[in-house]
Amino acid sequence: MDFHHLKYFTEVARHKSFSKAARHLHISQSAISRTIKALEEELGVTLFLRNAKAVELTDAGTLFLNHAKRNVFMFEHLKTDFENEFKLEQGSIHLGLPPITDSKVFARLIGEFKKKYPQIDVELYEYGSKKVEIAVQEGLTDVGIICTEPKDNYESLFLLRDPVCALLPATHPLAAKEIVSLKELANDSFVLYRDDFNLHDEIIAQCQAADFTPKVMFETAQRDLMIQTVSAELGVALLPERLCPTPEENGKAGEDVAVRPLVGTPMMHRLYAIWRKGHYLSHAAKLWLEFTEKQIRRYHGGETPTRP
Repeated sequence: MDFHHLKYFTEVARHKSFSKAARHLHISQSAISRTIKALEEELGVTLFLRNAKAVELTDAGTLFLNHAKRNVFMFEHLKTDFENEFKLEQGSIHLGLPPITDSKVFARLIGEFKKKYPQIDVELYEYGSKKVEIAVQEGLTDVGIICTEPKDNYESLFLLRDPVCALLPATHPLAAKEIVSLKELANDSFVLYRDDFNLHDEIIAQCQAADFTPKVMFETAQRDLMIQTVSAELGVALLPERLCPTPEENGKAGEDVAVRPLVGTPMMHRLYAIWRKGHYLSHAAKLWLEFTEKQIRRYHGGETPTRP
């Protein structure tokens, strides 16, 4: 077993196709098929279920994929980090980013980073905070952005905080008020982010602290769908203030939704960049963290943001 076995295997798993993986790797399909077959024989297991329409991982293949990804990730960084010893600003960074983050801030941040370091590739992986944290722990991403207090086994950089607001249909009786409390929403149906988002757990915990369990209408990873659902008067939602809709951004949906601050037990949405404590961090990832810290300080008026 060598690097090519692992690389070919991860590409077939990613594309779910031998032919697509072969085109991506610029090799023949027969070569990649022979390599995968040899890998299966060496391991003594079947890694893929093959049929005419698609290629699917077996249980053994799914387990092996996690190990293969980590080894491919480390091998691909060897050349980059060797070159960086000579101060060549190139390489790649794998960044885990939840959809709940402020897209404008991070789009600008990544855009400015690319202008300064055009030879560094930034690969984004979009998951909920819980999956981002797991990906960082398993070495599948260099740095992750999460929405909860980091555990002790991570190094972290505090980025920003944002109050959570209530999204109500414009026709909701509470929309006439300037502020609302969580307890006043006890009889409403909730639209929440999926349970792989930390905000999902925090909202349920805060509702229970207010003596009710929220009636969850459905869960989604899509902010716009959440806003449209509230606009259609099907429920209420809770979102960080930066992600709340405005009439200018969302047209009629924005007009049909009222955004109100929460009082009583306000929730604060916090963002942190995390990476594994005591583990290897690529030169490109270190550059990204240094750059991000400086930019975040600029966004906060030149001061280092402090945790509330």
